[in-house]
Amino acid sequence: MNDAHPRSRAFQIFSRLVVFVAVLLIWWGAATTTKQAGMVFADWPLSLGSFNPPGWLDYMVPFLEHSHRLLAKLVGVLVLILFSWAYVRSGKQALEVVLLVLVLVVTLGVFIAAGDERFDAGRKQMFLTVALGLALLPIGWLLWSWKARSWTLVEKLTALALLMVTTQAIFGGLRVTEISDVFAVIHGCFAQAFFCVLILIAMASGGGWENTGFTGSVDRLRLTKIAGTIFTGLIFLQLILGAKMRHFHRSGVPDDDLFRTQGQWIPGFEDPIIAVLFLHKFTAVCVLLFALGIAIRLFTGRKQSDGRDFRLMALIVGLILFQIVLGLSVIGTEKSFWVTNVHVLNGLSILALAFVFAVRAWRGRYVESGLANPSSGVTLKA
Repeated sequence: MNDAHPRSRAFQIFSRLVVFVAVLLIWWGAATTTKQAGMVFADWPLSLGSFNPPGWLDYMVPFLEHSHRLLAKLVGVLVLILFSWAYVRSGKQALEVVLLVLVLVVTLGVFIAAGDERFDAGRKQMFLTVALGLALLPIGWLLWSWKARSWTLVEKLTALALLMVTTQAIFGGLRVTEISDVFAVIHGCFAQAFFCVLILIAMASGGGWENTGFTGSVDRLRLTKIAGTIFTGLIFLQLILGAKMRHFHRSGVPDDDLFRTQGQWIPGFEDPIIAVLFLHKFTAVCVLLFALGIAIRLFTGRKQSDGRDFRLMALIVGLILFQIVLGLSVIGTEKSFWVTNVHVLNGLSILALAFVFAVRAWRGRYVESGLANPSSGVTLKA
């Protein structure tokens, strides 16, 4: 089975385009949150009952929120095209995609109806129950297809991306209709996971997928697999803490102490926002130290590999240092619009590279210990 089908240059370029637009969407969402524009329209998916509300181009706040919604719709269409391109190779498969899209549209519509119901709690609960039941259909289809069909990796991942982008839209809608900061945090964090899936699609659709893994000794690859997985999870935890700060505390920064919190290295945890701020700082230090530890360990054993793993981790360390400077600048500038948004975008870059590091580690191939530069004719073992 060809895991990277379809391996056309056009498909790979298109998958990278989807990744780029997703970056733009996530950044736009960050800007919307920074300007506290997420609730400027009380309805969803329309804005003031219109696909093109009057005056939205004239003022920053409605412009950010409505353009964020338009970008989200564009990403949804692009992911649908991506899946159809990867999967549809016969009329029967085309019909299956049409039926899948219809189920997703109906499910989305029922969630919208639940969000629009603001007076009858029983009716809202009924809509939500029906919507959740309908949502099990495409999820079940994906799980069954993933296991029972001879799908390529790209087909599996594009199907997963299609369901994830629909789920992300539902989270965004519930954030608006239910006026919920909890759904706002889920919406922001789920976007990061969706972004990682898009990156994996772009990687797997490339012609060099078989050789994308790191090369090194058995011990070195074991280190990169374990460390890369833990490191990616640690960064994701850091992003969750950052999302909680941004959505649960919107007026400035809860404390203006750059290195300590409320004048203490370990503050009291009576105030949840102060606790999250402290944990966000503490986790940032942990991420930096963990990355430095991996980089040093890879550097000292560089003769056992081609050095790609160390170079990538060194780049990540540099971005983490820049991220810490940006974080301190956010505090020092009281959440400057541009500084805060670059902080969010740089955090996304760190997650993306850490995820790529972990994927390359798990795709790694080893050589006998002590053999340097395996690309120069050394036979690789499976």
